[in-house]
Amino acid sequence: MAKMGKYISLFLVVALTFSSLLMIEPINAETIPKPSVPQFTVKYVDLSYDVPTTTSIDQYTGQTITHQGYHVENETLQLTIKNQPFTSYIDNGQNISFYYNIRAKGYFSDQWIEFYSPDNGYPTESRVDFTTITIVLGENSRFGYTPPNSKIDFQVQALIGSVHRISNITAGNQSPLEMFPWIFDGQTSSWSNTQTVTIPKSSTVSTSPAPTESQPNVGPTSSPISSHNDGLFMALAFVAIAILVFSLITVLLYVRHLKRSIPKT
Repeated sequence: MAKMGKYISLFLVVALTFSSLLMIEPINAETIPKPSVPQFTVKYVDLSYDVPTTTSIDQYTGQTITHQGYHVENETLQLTIKNQPFTSYIDNGQNISFYYNIRAKGYFSDQWIEFYSPDNGYPTESRVDFTTITIVLGENSRFGYTPPNSKIDFQVQALIGSVHRISNITAGNQSPLEMFPWIFDGQTSSWSNTQTVTIPKSSTVSTSPAPTESQPNVGPTSSPISSHNDGLFMALAFVAIAILVFSLITVLLYVRHLKRSIPKT
């Protein structure tokens, strides 16, 4: 029985150790500076281009092969945000960085749509005076088809803090992503004044592979952590849960053993 007690103690120590690895100590939001409301401009930029017709010689037949030229539609909206003085630092093991969020709506609508979240990552402030974020138009974009002379409203928000996972294990049928969701922990500014941009012509689908929406073209990217670290975190989470369940079963068996070993009076 003493040997079983030692095993139980060992399992409990290991379980608590893994649990502590998953519990991220919250940062002190009061020590994080509150960012100012961002100043920005937005403009329509047509980056469409023509690919000329070219020819080549078939290496086996010697015949001339014609590669027909085509036109690539690449209409974009460029947001230029004036950066605020800030230097990243570490607080309780978390990287405190400067981020931006963007939301937009049709000029005649009141339904704002936010572009970013802790799940897909916020664009980070660049290391120069301005951060440029390019948004691609077209039927495959978040705006869909935009008729000629369409008007789109934009607002920008600044964030200072950390993007990380937390443990949110509760009773019920939860997926791993629900048990360990991404959150933003820090300070945010109010949304900026509204800037309206007019699209002078209809955005159409590109005849070549459509470009995708880009992150800021300067400065670091906004991905919270790499997929490798994400997978490692989930693996540790499952190991910790398995150890906790095993420890609970062991304790129950030990209690049952004690009850059976107590002589009946």
